[in-house]
Amino acid sequence: MKSTSSPLRSLLAVVCRGLAGILLLSGCGNIFIQKHRVLVDAIAAPDTKVAGKSYRLIARKSVVGNAQQVQVQVVKACVDAALTGIGMFEAPEKVPPDVFVEVGFGSDSAGRSDPKARETFVQFSGRTNPGRSLERATGGEIFDVKVAVLGLSGRMESAMPVLTAVAAKHIGADTKSETKLEIPHNAPEIESVRLTAIKTLEAKQAAAPALPPSPPPSPAAEPPAAARQVR
Repeated sequence: MKSTSSPLRSLLAVVCRGLAGILLLSGCGNIFIQKHRVLVDAIAAPDTKVAGKSYRLIARKSVVGNAQQVQVQVVKACVDAALTGIGMFEAPEKVPPDVFVEVGFGSDSAGRSDPKARETFVQFSGRTNPGRSLERATGGEIFDVKVAVLGLSGRMESAMPVLTAVAAKHIGADTKSETKLEIPHNAPEIESVRLTAIKTLEAKQAAAPALPPSPPPSPAAEPPAAARQVR
């Protein structure tokens, strides 16, 4: 007698084939890993290499207005950690850097009525310094990278480990146009930036001078002798 397959068995077969396809494409563990969806737009001069180069950060003019709303020290700690992660190092004080890195960050909701479409971004722009200036770049631009996430619901600082890590990774790259990427939540470069930034901020807090102790309260004035004798 010829057996007939039930609709339920056929449906399970389709589902199993679909799951198998996902597992083959993504790997068994990857479907359970949260991913960050980021937009990357990068351009660079040919043969741009920054490993082993010193840098100095300068703030883009548009950042100055955000300084009161965003913890700049948190942003700087993340930027420093990201650039260190690709082999760069911050130039010592009074030593001209090889590259000036202009940093911009903020939120852009222009032309977007949906809050989920609002961009939170960071942008690195690097210029060489052949004139060995201490204050400003004397050479041409060698890279410009902008990385954004959409619909950030928390504070801007919370996205900085992701934004700065991805931006640093794309220094020297040319994406030709804005590109959408999915970055695993537990990507090593993101975790490295986060942990390094935390250590930097904790070290600065520990090194900060302690506040002077409050003066002891002044003793209450005693009443005159005549007043003490009155009952």
